[in-house]
Amino acid sequence: MKRFLTCTSLAITGLMATTAWGSSTALGSSRHGSAAISPAVVTDIGGLGDRGFNDLAKVGLDAATRALKVKGRIVVPQTPADYTNDLTQLAQNGAQPVFGIGFTFADAMTQVAAKFPQTHFAIVDSVVNKPNVRSLVFREQEGSYLAGVVAGLMAQQKTSYTNPFHKVVGFIGGQQSPLIEKFGAGYEQGVKSVCPQCKILYQYVGATTQAFSDPGRAEEIARNMHESGAYVIYHAAGASGDGLFRAAAQQHFFAIGVNTDQAKIQPNAPILTSVLKRVDTAVKTTIVDQAQGKWTAGVQSFGLSNNGIALAPFGRFNALVPVMVKSAVTDAKAKIISGKIKVVTKLADLK
Repeated sequence: MKRFLTCTSLAITGLMATTAWGSSTALGSSRHGSAAISPAVVTDIGGLGDRGFNDLAKVGLDAATRALKVKGRIVVPQTPADYTNDLTQLAQNGAQPVFGIGFTFADAMTQVAAKFPQTHFAIVDSVVNKPNVRSLVFREQEGSYLAGVVAGLMAQQKTSYTNPFHKVVGFIGGQQSPLIEKFGAGYEQGVKSVCPQCKILYQYVGATTQAFSDPGRAEEIARNMHESGAYVIYHAAGASGDGLFRAAAQQHFFAIGVNTDQAKIQPNAPILTSVLKRVDTAVKTTIVDQAQGKWTAGVQSFGLSNNGIALAPFGRFNALVPVMVKSAVTDAKAKIISGKIKVVTKLADLK
């Protein structure tokens, strides 16, 4: 059964969905300035409660609807085959703007946007070249580079979670795709910048969107990586990352999270830091622009320079992280922003 949520400002505590699902109800619509506003979000099939990507979209929707005092709707598809129908139904019911959360919406949004030229759409993590679509893209490779700097340096430290004898780190991606490759390539480049001798274990959970919701498989991969000497493992695998965190907690090695500060929502797991991807900011900004009559189509890019990407604090592990590691992160961030460091997006570019 498809799940719908109509909300005004339903907050997620710790980025976890706690609201009961009900049947679909009519969208509210208000005018602010010169533009109608009735925002709607279609998550990817991972749905709410992923403690990351989709939950962040809801946080952005909630923040905007709360500020603007309007209603919004979230639709959670069961399969990617639902995307076209979900976007179509929202457009037919007057939703404005309509979001597709994830690169897997590209084909569906291209098709539906052409049929509803008066509806404003926004897609996260892909570019759809239509006059009524805003493409919200992130320079994930920049934050992943910083995560690689941390991993490469900490792999050379003796702590209760790391062993410098091995100098091995790992990367677990969700679905094998150009998007997730950006995370992995930036991470590998960052590792090699500070630890040329480090070995990087690199593996995807799978080849379909289900790879973002398979924590059992991710846990198996993480355990195998740790048995091969990895003491710091970074994931870009959506809800599958929970499997990494379970393995890290049980086998006592560091994990690096993604999208949100996952240490705050997995306090018992040894999560050293997380690469923050501010999907919430992108969603909220787009909705407010719509309300204020400032909505524009085209590509909007978010990275370190405009706080769309960041590295989370080390939290409870701060004392285990040497000053030189923190300084290296600060230095790398400055050089990425200035252009002195060019972060790659493809593994082939590292050769």
